Amino acid sequence: MSYYELMVIFSTNLTDEEEKAQTSQIEELIRHEKGTIHLVDHWGKRKLAYAIKKQRQGFYEWFYFELDSSRIAEIDRKLKMSETIIRFLTFKMEKIQIQNLQREIARRNEAAHPAPTPEPAPAAETTPEPEMEASEAPAESAAEPAQES
Repeated sequence: MSYYELMVIFSTNLTDEEEKAQTSQIEELIRHEKGTIHLVDHWGKRKLAYAIKKQRQGFYEWFYFELDSSRIAEIDRKLKMSETIIRFLTFKMEKIQIQNLQREIARRNEAAHPAPTPEPAPAAETTPEPEMEASEAPAESAAEPAQES
């Protein structure tokens, strides 16, 4: 099985609920093709470099998944049928990209579930040191410099 990266741009005519529904449909499509989704990255609404299907903006979604290479053609075929997708592109990931993906997943898991920090041991009871009053504070030399005659 190989690792793939799928970039999908949805039309801005979709509502947030419709966009989430389309995203979940793509996730279900990948799972139906016996794929394992490792990460879904939502980029939100972005400006396109040029107009695509008379659209200047789109909702970007990135899917990182593992799938048998013989199943990619079926996913591409089904994505082409969707009218809400402006553009999509599937990349086969190389080793360094896979390592970076695994580090990113580990970083996000660590950020979502931080390791519990041990509580500091309670300090032994000590008597507080008496505070000095302003009159008892060490006097600073406030002498004015000698004036030259």
